[in-house]
Amino acid sequence: MTLPIIGITTEVVDGDHLELSASFIYSISKLGGIPLLLPKVEDKKVIKGQLEHVDALFLTGGNDINPATYGENPHPKLENVEAGRDEYELELIHLALEKDLPILGICRGSQLLNSVAGGTMYQDLDSEYGEGLIQHRQTSNRDFLNHKIEIFEGTKLHDITGVTEMSVNSFHHQANHDIGASFEVAAVAPDGVIEAIESKEHDFVIGLQFHPEDAFEFNEPSRKIMEAFIKAASDDKK
Repeated sequence: MTLPIIGITTEVVDGDHLELSASFIYSISKLGGIPLLLPKVEDKKVIKGQLEHVDALFLTGGNDINPATYGENPHPKLENVEAGRDEYELELIHLALEKDLPILGICRGSQLLNSVAGGTMYQDLDSEYGEGLIQHRQTSNRDFLNHKIEIFEGTKLHDITGVTEMSVNSFHHQANHDIGASFEVAAVAPDGVIEAIESKEHDFVIGLQFHPEDAFEFNEPSRKIMEAFIKAASDDKK
């Protein structure tokens, strides 16, 4: 059996080099996929060519998104933005959606998916969300599951995990706000912050605010999410 190839986006650091948490690579290779790193490029023909060699797209975390992407001005608490990465990944998403490739967006990746669909964001939860906010930017280790989320019945995420509650890690100061028309909310944190979205138009396009790639070896719902993503890529390959 030929293993599915999972294209993984990389983070641009200081404008001149790329990096990626090893957990994205390890989780894919451990669960039966072939990880293929996708460096930022500008030529749309090259971007299209990149997608011709993958069976699914894994959108990783990293920089804040340029607020112009969702029609807003920068908030005072906006952090590092890499506009070139935004432009590249937005084009990547548009093309992947046209091809109906399975997409799993993590943290920033979830926010980009929502932006493509016309959604908006909280640029800084602490200053924009209001009272009752729990800790979403944990300072503890990445394999510490910081808070629980509620997964809504009837969603694909519920079908995948088989649970209505799971524990997750959390490393974000931004979050999705208004959800684009082609998406629906699949999970929320105890304070109401959106933790997962999924497409209403595509079979497997899911955005998560948390990181199952860090927890799949000891957390069953996280493992099921990663396995379902790779299975979707395998099915797309047939």
